[in-house]
Amino acid sequence: MTFFRSILLSLSLAGVLCCQVVSAVASFDGVFKAVEKGFVEIQVDSGDVMRMYLTHSTKFIRDGKPAKAADFHEGDKVTAEATRDARMNLLAVRIESRKGDTPKP
Repeated sequence: MTFFRSILLSLSLAGVLCCQVVSAVASFDGVFKAVEKGFVEIQVDSGDVMRMYLTHSTKFIRDGKPAKAADFHEGDKVTAEATRDARMNLLAVRIESRKGDTPKP
């Protein structure tokens, strides 16, 4: 019986470790490039474009108020917060326009 318990314990621990979501959150400043079905693109200071998947819980904030992705335009300066899922994909948590940095139309 001990042999089966140890196998069951090993399998359950392996399942927990491989399916755990990484909870680290990264924050960076950049320029809003585009929003397309399922993802958003932000260009960071180094020139790299970060592509982050949108989820049902992604928050968009403009002028301190909740907004929609469509309220953001290419060239808007933003602060983005992201996390990673179990497959190490970037997930957008929050996209917020930086006060005083947004160009006027």
